[in-house]
Amino acid sequence: MEDLVREWQERPLPELTRRDLEFALKGNLAVSIIGMRRSGKTWRLFQEMETLAKAGVQRERMLYFNFDDSRLASYKGTGTELLNELLESYFRLYPKFRREGAYFFFDEIQEIPGWAKFARRLIDTENVKLFLSGSSAKLLSTEVATEFRGRSLAFELLPFSFRETLRRRGIPSKPSPLNRSVYEKAFDEYLVSGGFPEALMQDDPSIRTGLLQSYLDSVVLRDVLERYSLSNARGVKELAYTLLRNNGNLVSVKRLSDQLAGRSIVMSRETVSRICAHLEDAFLVFFAPLYAYSLQKVRVNPQKVYAVDPGLALALSAAPSENLGQRLEQAVYLELRRRRPLFRQISYYLTEDRREVDFVSGDPARKLPRELIQVCVSLKQKETREREVGALMDAMNELKLKQGTIITLYEQEEITAASTGRAKKGGRSAERIRVVPAWKWFLE
Repeated sequence: MEDLVREWQERPLPELTRRDLEFALKGNLAVSIIGMRRSGKTWRLFQEMETLAKAGVQRERMLYFNFDDSRLASYKGTGTELLNELLESYFRLYPKFRREGAYFFFDEIQEIPGWAKFARRLIDTENVKLFLSGSSAKLLSTEVATEFRGRSLAFELLPFSFRETLRRRGIPSKPSPLNRSVYEKAFDEYLVSGGFPEALMQDDPSIRTGLLQSYLDSVVLRDVLERYSLSNARGVKELAYTLLRNNGNLVSVKRLSDQLAGRSIVMSRETVSRICAHLEDAFLVFFAPLYAYSLQKVRVNPQKVYAVDPGLALALSAAPSENLGQRLEQAVYLELRRRRPLFRQISYYLTEDRREVDFVSGDPARKLPRELIQVCVSLKQKETREREVGALMDAMNELKLKQGTIITLYEQEEITAASTGRAKKGGRSAERIRVVPAWKWFLE
């Protein structure tokens, strides 16, 4: 065990692209970073170590340990024994830091049985600042809530945002009117390549596609089949494919079950619902419910499904050239999640005459809508413009919001309520809609 500790102590920190996710917490609180495999959680831990090193903290005072290391498979003891041996091995090597304080970075710790009780004991009895990462929202968040009781916060890390992909490519995130085309092209490429760090390194589209498809295989195998002891590998993978190919669309358990049955896969609605929850727990997909004040109304209406990354959605798409609008909508959804790391109440909305608005953020339980967003590749066609603008104006009036936003691929303008003829609907006047190009909105 001491050899593994020394190995990581002697390994230099890699060069990295800084992530925007920040978690400056005061006091002895544990930080949990959760997200899909290969999304950059390990590198975010390294970023925190780099920040500490620049602030003058000695490298020996920081312990990084990856519990997904294949060499641990030969360990004969229990999970608790492994963790205790790691702790004592580190302090035998650096005994003074037991008194002066140390920083522990534990990667994929949910793989070890008994980790939560051990981590709680660490922050209660040792002078340690603890950083955790894991690929399961349920396992990590549930254990944290049970054992830490307010002593930890979980932060979701998604693949690179558009701003972070620009940073990785060395493109400044403060555009000027003269270089607008640079950002339009970069955003078009973002919708194709996505934000998984290793996939972004691949210039060959076929290699990138194969790599992203392998991520799906890894999630299905390790985060669903193995974690929950399931045996229906074909059924689980087909359901995952079905969800990804419905990216940006409405889905229901019945509809998914019927689609699987059409491929000769018999899966009960209860099983479909349970596996969907497992796939969301592994961060492969997310579900956005209907925004409604009635819980019963929310339950009986379908949800919209979004893949964790536009590049992954494209890699699994049956018709890549036809889903640009869905991937643009998906990218907006993911950006909304990033901007609200601790409160992600993101829903879709149906007006009184069942016209759809893509996103409403806010708390329906408290009847506090905050923001309405419609996503559309282009408003140039008259029919499209009337549909998208009309639905948004109606929603603004019904939810008593004065302003709304339409995110397009390239277009920018301002639409006043008076020009639409819907200003008085619902007894309150909506005022204006801001139409903004996606690349610009993503950099706000």
